[in-house]
Amino acid sequence: MAVTRVRRESWQGQVAWRKTYADGGHRRRIAALRWIARRLGANALLAPMPLSPELACRTEQAMINRLAALGANVPPVLAVGDRELLLGDLGPTLAVVCRAEPDDDKRSRLVQLGLDALADLHARGGYLSQAFARNLTVRDGCVGFIDLEEDPGTTMSLPAAQARDVLFYAHSTARFLCSQPGEHARLLKAHLERETPEVRTEVTRTASALCWISPVACLFGERARGVAQALSSLARATA
Repeated sequence: MAVTRVRRESWQGQVAWRKTYADGGHRRRIAALRWIARRLGANALLAPMPLSPELACRTEQAMINRLAALGANVPPVLAVGDRELLLGDLGPTLAVVCRAEPDDDKRSRLVQLGLDALADLHARGGYLSQAFARNLTVRDGCVGFIDLEEDPGTTMSLPAAQARDVLFYAHSTARFLCSQPGEHARLLKAHLERETPEVRTEVTRTASALCWISPVACLFGERARGVAQALSSLARATA
């Protein structure tokens, strides 16, 4: 699987990001995750196959072009190489903005903003690579999508790929609302009502398959507890 390195540059007086793709990654871990996903019947967690640096670079270009054609806010491609792209800047990530926001209600609105962006993208027939909060950006109330070097649509159906977005977003945002019991589940439940029945089915199936992890994860570190919080919210949202 290709790994990526990103460095900040200046391009025509503006911020740009040079993304370089290289050999590496965790092939055995991905193979294990694919095996587990199949055993659980969790289609939305079936990780895409590992890609060479060149193919990962071309995949990101294709994903950017596809999402741009759907009207999504994606970084402009400023320059292209076999193993690198120069991309425009879309602002800070949603994760960074949420971590810096001390107000509970404003954090909730930020999480809702990301859900609104996903709902709009899914309604247009789109999906992301990995819809973690670190791969969404926020600038002037507008959400953007970055880090698009894998295409889940190569290994799963459209509903599963869109369910994957919901699951990854839920996983990465639960910790921002831990001071507001029930708020994360409420937002997810409202969001799922905007998704298609097929997407809701995929999310429900996966949340059910993973429900046993929640009480175990609570016993470990902060990252594991974040997983437990996300699974608890998903269980309540899909009940």
